[in-house]
Amino acid sequence: MASNNSHNMFATPSPSNVPGGAVGSGIGTGSGGMFSPEVRTDLADFGSARSTGSGSNAGGTPRSGNPQQQNVTPYRPRNTNSVNNSSSFANNNPPTTTAGSPKPTLLTDATHRPKTHGSLGLLIVGLGGANGTTTLAGILANRHALQWHGPQGQPMSANYNGCITQLRQRGVHGGVGYADRIRGLADASMAAVGGWDIRPTKLGDALLRHEILDYDLVRAVRDEMNDTKVFRGYYDPRFIGSSQHAEATYTLTDREAPTASEALKSVRADIRYFKWRNGVVGHTTVIWSASVEPNCPFCVEGGGCDTALGLLQLMELSEEERGGPLPPSLIYATAAVLEGCSFVNGGSQNTLCGGLAELARQQRGVYCLGTDFKAGQTKFKTAAIEYIRTMGLTPKVVASSNHLGNNDMRNLATADEARMAKLRVKHDIFAPWEEDIDHKVSVMFTPYINDEKRDFVEYTSLGFLGQTHTMVTYTRASDSVLCVPLMIDAAVWCDYFSNRSWPYEDVAKALAYLFKVPEGGAKGVDPGFFKQMQMLDSQALAADRASMAKKKDSGRGGRKVRIRAEEKTTEWAIPHDAGIVCAGLACVDMQLNDSTGGDGGEAIESFRGEKSIGGGSVSMACKTLARLTHGEPLDAEYMQVTPPAVNTVIPLCKIGKDNTGDKLVVLLEDCGSACRNVSTKFMKSERDRDEDARTALAVLPIYQDGRRGCFFDAASNATFSPDQLIGMMTDAASVSDSGPIGAFLFGYPHLLPMMQGDELAQIFSKARTLMDDGGVTALDLNGVPETDFSRRTTLRSVADLQADPVLGPALPYVDILHMNEDELVNLTGCQIEGTDASQLEDEFNIASAVSVFLMSGVAVVAVTRGKRGCFISCNDMERFEKSKALPSSWVDCTTKLESLELPPGTRINTNGAGDSFTSGLLVAALLRHTGLTVPTDHSIQSSIQGAYSSDDATPLSPTPSAVSFSSPTGASQQPALTSPSPSKYQGKMTPYRMYMKEHYVGLKAQCDDDKRAIFSKCHEMWENEPDHVKDQYARKVDEEASAAAMLEATSSDDRSAVSENDTETSFSRTFDAATAAGAYLARHEDGGVAATPSIVPRGNSAEDDGELAHSPNRFMANRALNLESAAQFATLVAAYHIDVSTRDSDHLDLSSFLERSMIVPDGLQEI
Repeated sequence: MASNNSHNMFATPSPSNVPGGAVGSGIGTGSGGMFSPEVRTDLADFGSARSTGSGSNAGGTPRSGNPQQQNVTPYRPRNTNSVNNSSSFANNNPPTTTAGSPKPTLLTDATHRPKTHGSLGLLIVGLGGANGTTTLAGILANRHALQWHGPQGQPMSANYNGCITQLRQRGVHGGVGYADRIRGLADASMAAVGGWDIRPTKLGDALLRHEILDYDLVRAVRDEMNDTKVFRGYYDPRFIGSSQHAEATYTLTDREAPTASEALKSVRADIRYFKWRNGVVGHTTVIWSASVEPNCPFCVEGGGCDTALGLLQLMELSEEERGGPLPPSLIYATAAVLEGCSFVNGGSQNTLCGGLAELARQQRGVYCLGTDFKAGQTKFKTAAIEYIRTMGLTPKVVASSNHLGNNDMRNLATADEARMAKLRVKHDIFAPWEEDIDHKVSVMFTPYINDEKRDFVEYTSLGFLGQTHTMVTYTRASDSVLCVPLMIDAAVWCDYFSNRSWPYEDVAKALAYLFKVPEGGAKGVDPGFFKQMQMLDSQALAADRASMAKKKDSGRGGRKVRIRAEEKTTEWAIPHDAGIVCAGLACVDMQLNDSTGGDGGEAIESFRGEKSIGGGSVSMACKTLARLTHGEPLDAEYMQVTPPAVNTVIPLCKIGKDNTGDKLVVLLEDCGSACRNVSTKFMKSERDRDEDARTALAVLPIYQDGRRGCFFDAASNATFSPDQLIGMMTDAASVSDSGPIGAFLFGYPHLLPMMQGDELAQIFSKARTLMDDGGVTALDLNGVPETDFSRRTTLRSVADLQADPVLGPALPYVDILHMNEDELVNLTGCQIEGTDASQLEDEFNIASAVSVFLMSGVAVVAVTRGKRGCFISCNDMERFEKSKALPSSWVDCTTKLESLELPPGTRINTNGAGDSFTSGLLVAALLRHTGLTVPTDHSIQSSIQGAYSSDDATPLSPTPSAVSFSSPTGASQQPALTSPSPSKYQGKMTPYRMYMKEHYVGLKAQCDDDKRAIFSKCHEMWENEPDHVKDQYARKVDEEASAAAMLEATSSDDRSAVSENDTETSFSRTFDAATAAGAYLARHEDGGVAATPSIVPRGNSAEDDGELAHSPNRFMANRALNLESAAQFATLVAAYHIDVSTRDSDHLDLSSFLERSMIVPDGLQEI
């Protein structure tokens, strides 16, 4: 075999003068306070050093095989071009881009816009070591397409040789690379790189110290690498050789990580901070590239870490209780898996225990892989033995020696137990084969040759007639240059398979080629290198085919297609599949959970983890609207998309081209994960027009007593102009694939200085012209300052309110206005004591204050009162005629609902409760009955006149009046509960309904007109009637049904469709005589009883259910929810938002909410 002369020479080689590399052994933290119990002192350093990272000057050069992934990077190098700022280079020629000067690099290219979709994170334990610094230097060199001069002055350029995920196929028969074979492989140049070390050496200086790469290249990347901060390492001297102890000064202290449990928290916080700081939305992989540790007795079978529970329990025990220390690599690995990251054991120790594997399997797309990268000598051994076996020879002896002088070998030379762990994996590589191969390995530490590894291997086999066959190989190469491509490929493959949720065992077997001894899910695989490559090829292509098949099944190539609402038969829907625009203030809310303090003192406070969510009116409303669905979610695994209640949710806000803006876009899009109904393209288009925009950020400490603090940077919200918003709305209204716009919801004008007064009126006026039938406009208030009016004893006048500098001019254009009672006080000066004794007086004052807004032109005013529920009042018919999309049945109505009583012990988060309530009320105002009756699976069925109203009839009294009952035994249908008010509409007659009709007048007098008592008594009487009486009523119903059907078939009046109320948005439906027989209009008015239509008719058999399924219900078509049910619906939506257990659910079944809202109009008592 020819020797591998891939070693690199320095311009000034002097190995004896440069110490060994800083291979870190442990874990570090620097997570911006996201840890417990102590605040880290190096946080400010970490943040300030990368303070320019949120800008747009980041990115890389896409490899030629994957142009679609151009500019996909969360990595944020410093703004100053490190290449051009480097001091003199060989021949005084600094490195240039491949195309040569003066083409700008990505660091100075103002047109470059990094994206985070598809990006991946790479966290390296021992980042300051030879492997870590070479990895970062290689990615930077490729990202900037650097050119430099080699040790003999020869021209050199960056490449990814050795990284099969980054290379294209070669030759006539292909092979080698996967970049142009597999769709979705990430570009390594776009990776965010970080990690931990126990030494304080800056990364660029460490790269120079290691003497691995060409000096000219080192100087090109040194400054930028020096600006990359490293997390401090978790250090336990018992797990590292004595040669490493003196330099281990950049570590967590005993106070910061006194136990394994506290160290685990710190590492997890580091991982969260890394992903947040770099905007990583792809998969993150943690790679152990630190010094080899001794094998851990807890990680062997039966040692206590065989299960996930056992592993986590050991983490919580003290060292004394546990009976010994846990190795840093195990803490690392556990933290990675708990944070949804994959872990790769590049060392030789036995970190991959059964508990880790079980913990990883509990999450989709998280993998634990290892053990010990198979980079040089061992990789060729597995290929050579496979070659010998393929020839039919019998391998008997493999005797090898290798020597090098890097820091890994220095550690092994002073750590006998770690040396045994290293030899274990070297000896075990051929174990799965049946031949008894005598495999001997000798490892020698020779400091002079540094990282330049030399290995010699002799293979002895038995040939024909038992004759000896011997061959010898010699290899010379940089150990790190061989290993780094495997680390990059490991991270890219984990990202690829994780994005497809590929099974744990299949991924472990596919990536077995990377390791000397495949363990975990790959234990026992064929050790042959080419067999392992075949397994990789098979799994990678299978995952690619499965991904494309899912996309194809979804309807259109690579795009997931929504199922439109009309494809699912529903009783209630928003007409014409109209969408809703959510506009106004938006930000990212960084919640600091379980925060201490809050009293304004200067003490250092703590919190337990952070969670970033979309904040502001736009984000909260978008989240509520996007997760309302028609039915339960469909199977996401097969890309089936749940039909949305709101066809398209369009967030319109101003964001910047920064990490926070990228994160906000992702958060908004994730709101519609179940329905795929959130469209962010209009706000992203506006972002491209403003180079200087910044995204708002709110830091919200959630205190342990339930209070909430707020530190807010308004950023571009302060410069968000009406012209920008109107431009986005116009674009949205002109795009046909989004459907018509049915509603406009605007939030927080008091926090948007350029959208107040006449400008706010202009926005609402323009929105009206862009919406279908004028749509419905809604305004949600927040941040209303205390004014003189809140301190007066008299109520603010209408004229004064109309002159309000923020709201006044816009009020006549607002259909629905929401505020809380504090904001009502601030705006009107009304007095609210909030005590039990003042309840009646408070309600009167609220009604009086609300009337000021009604007289100022608002159609509907909703005031939420926290634990005291809500108050909603509506304007007169004259005002409603200006907003045809509003339910005319709400005219002159007022309702007051008590708050929901959540079950004891329910954890709540009230952030965004008002936004959720407003969104729910807006949807309730838009909903109309489709004119179809859809059976449900609920045992309790009801027909409640009080739950809905006909818009061309007299508005119902706002006093709730109905309750639900189960269907009586023997009845073909449940009782219909009605209001005593007469109505010209009556539903399909049933035996029970006829029975109730005949007895209603007598029961009314007997029960003193108590409706609940009337229905309860009637239900009891029916249950006690003998069967022959029930049969008699059934015959009467059949006779009337036959007569009514004949009448329907011959009467032209009855054949015509129910006339639509032309003052409202409606569904256009007509029914023929045949269908009319199943849902006829019976005209019976007796004793003031009005039989009501059945929402969900159900018979006594499956056959009956089939005949009644999806039956027309003409007299219900186009009806809207009455105000009481709308208020209940909004309250229920808000309750599911504040309940922590349901807050993050990606779907809320609209039908279920409506049923619960309509069953008990006087308020729900629990969720």
